[in-house]
Amino acid sequence: MASLYDQSIPVFIKYLQGFSAMIDKAVTFADEKGTSHDDLLSYRLVPDQRPLTYQVQSCCNTLVWFIDRASSREHVAIADDETTIAQLKARIDRTVEYAKSVDETELNNGPIMMLDRFYFPSAQTYLSEFAIPNFHFHLSTGYCILRTQGVPLGAMDYMANVFQPSPEA
Repeated sequence: MASLYDQSIPVFIKYLQGFSAMIDKAVTFADEKGTSHDDLLSYRLVPDQRPLTYQVQSCCNTLVWFIDRASSREHVAIADDETTIAQLKARIDRTVEYAKSVDETELNNGPIMMLDRFYFPSAQTYLSEFAIPNFHFHLSTGYCILRTQGVPLGAMDYMANVFQPSPEA
């Protein structure tokens, strides 16, 4: 079985980098349409759902919380205060760098308490039953927000960094 690290850190990094690339495509689309880049941040699927900014922040927060809960790192809250595309992309970059700083030996499979009321018997359970689904919920919501605005994205944009060339190629 793959280690907790292998199941999480490199995978989250790939998808966050893919989210950043989708935002780049959205910026290009906005330029072509003559709309403001920062208007992209306020787009949402329905009026009572959170906007694109929140979806990116939630992906980043999910990864940081996983790292901190599955290791001995003390959690330092990050303000969700990005108001520009540049700030949002910098947030993704900082989160990726934080994830890259994790050594495989830091992650342990001990029990996890979340918000003092949700118990996960192991970090593996937390990863598979909360962190991964929550991350992909917000990533796919961000993808759908951009698609509904007309940004030309497809499945390969969502999974752009997942596939690697065949060694025989």
